[in-house]
Amino acid sequence: MSPIFKSGAFVQQCFSVHPLCLTVKRLAPPDHLVLSCTSCQLAHRLTLRSLRSRLPGQNEPAGEAGDSAFDRLAGCVETHRAALGVSAVDVVRDAAEIRCAECRKLFVLDVALFETHQR
Repeated sequence: MSPIFKSGAFVQQCFSVHPLCLTVKRLAPPDHLVLSCTSCQLAHRLTLRSLRSRLPGQNEPAGEAGDSAFDRLAGCVETHRAALGVSAVDVVRDAAEIRCAECRKLFVLDVALFETHQR
């Protein structure tokens, strides 16, 4: 069994060194997002405390009324996963951002726990 590292240092390093290699692998309800790094062959699991979505330059939520940000992100993962990219990782603030190039939504993640798994 491969070790699990409960630190944001690994995902921060992946994002700093090769940000284009980080992709959204899957969204696991109710509060997990799994990122995969094709360069270092690591999987990063983010346990989410909260998730917000918005359009660039706007403070109000993007999407239909009654839609949760998790549902909007799930829709992006399902319909245009290749357009999703990690745009920020800040382990000091326990935050990350995912941007969808297709629909231009920005997903702001408040992360409760960063975990890294070797594949």
